[in-house]
Amino acid sequence: MQRNTEMKGVVFDILRDMVEENYGLEGWQAILEASGSHGIYVASKTYDDHELMSLVAAASEITKTPTFDLIFAFGEFMVSGFQQRFPKFFETESFIKFLISIDKIVHVEVRKLYPDAVLPTFNYSDEEPEKLTMIYKSPRKLCRLAEGLISGSAQYFNQKYELTHDVCMHKNSDHCELKIKLVV
Repeated sequence: MQRNTEMKGVVFDILRDMVEENYGLEGWQAILEASGSHGIYVASKTYDDHELMSLVAAASEITKTPTFDLIFAFGEFMVSGFQQRFPKFFETESFIKFLISIDKIVHVEVRKLYPDAVLPTFNYSDEEPEKLTMIYKSPRKLCRLAEGLISGSAQYFNQKYELTHDVCMHKNSDHCELKIKLVV
C-alpha cells in the first residue's frame, strides 16, 4: 500500500505564481474554486499531494492543457521560483554539475530547512562533461515534473540538450532513467 505523501507549501506558492503570471489572479481564483481548495499555503507547512494534484487537474481543465504538459510547464517554472527563493543552490558553473547537485547538495540543504520534506531520490550514472543519466525514484511518479525541472535548468544555464526517457515508472519500472546529452 502506497502511503500518502505531502509537499511543502513553497511548491504551492510557486504554482500560484505560475498561474497568476499566465492567467492573472482571476485564473488562480477559478482554479481554487474548481478544485475546492482554500488556497492559503504557508511555505514551511506540508500539504497532501492530493491537494496539489486537484489544483493541477482543475488548471488542466480550465486551460485545456493536458495534465502531463501542465506538469512539465510547472517543472520549468519551478526553476525560476526556486532560484528566486534559494539562489545559493544555483551557484555552480554548469548545467550538468547543477543536476548532480540536486540530490547530493540541494536535497540535503532542503532537508535541513524542512526536515519532514518528502523528496524524490536521484542517483546518477554516466557522469561525464557532456552526458548524465539521472535515475529518479518517487512514490509520486512525477517524472514529467523532473523533465520540466531539467528543461528549466537548461534554460537557466543557457544549455541545449537532448533527453531520452525510455525506462519509466509509468511503464512498469521501479524507477525512471532520464538520459541527458548536451548539444554543443
